[in-house]
Amino acid sequence: MKFSDLRFHRLIDQLPGALNSEIVHSVGTPAVTARPDNCRQLGECSELASNDRLSALLAAGLMYEAAKLLGHRFTIRHNVIKGRQLGRQLGFPTANMKLSADIPLRNGVYAVRFRRADGGLFSGVASLGHRPTIEANGVQLLETYIFDFCDDLYGEPCSVSFFDYIRKEQKFDDLESLVSAMKRDEAQARTILRAARPVGAIDTATCF
Repeated sequence: MKFSDLRFHRLIDQLPGALNSEIVHSVGTPAVTARPDNCRQLGECSELASNDRLSALLAAGLMYEAAKLLGHRFTIRHNVIKGRQLGRQLGFPTANMKLSADIPLRNGVYAVRFRRADGGLFSGVASLGHRPTIEANGVQLLETYIFDFCDDLYGEPCSVSFFDYIRKEQKFDDLESLVSAMKRDEAQARTILRAARPVGAIDTATCF
């Protein structure tokens, strides 16, 4: 399914109690399509979102503006895959996902919320990109470091909701410099997420 062919999906009929299923605007999984009457009832739709507008906001890293357009944080849902486990060795174990190439997200570091298949919700910081410090020409991965978390997630369908863009992807001179940057990213993401407020009812149900 091409991103440009998608319509924007909103979690109309699956609010708390059923969050183990389809989180909003996931790619490759079913979702509930917004209807104008539902949007008006929820006070979510001052305008109908357009694919071109959302694509431009995501490509620019303007996640709050994208959230206001959708009525909720932009969220993807994929199975967690096994990586090289270098993050674990560096003190930052990550849940890794391979995203569709059709999602026009800007590479870089984001403040995120991470939801497990059982509905558990956690804050975190995620890096989307090719890991240039670690390898040349690496495949694009979304790597999420989940705060205050320790469990096995391999194979589990989980969701990542994007709150804010922190910085672009960088190539560091050594692993020590990379770890220092990751610590700064974590601190900034924690600050962003502590201050975050819902943009609407669906956002409250899925990301808070």
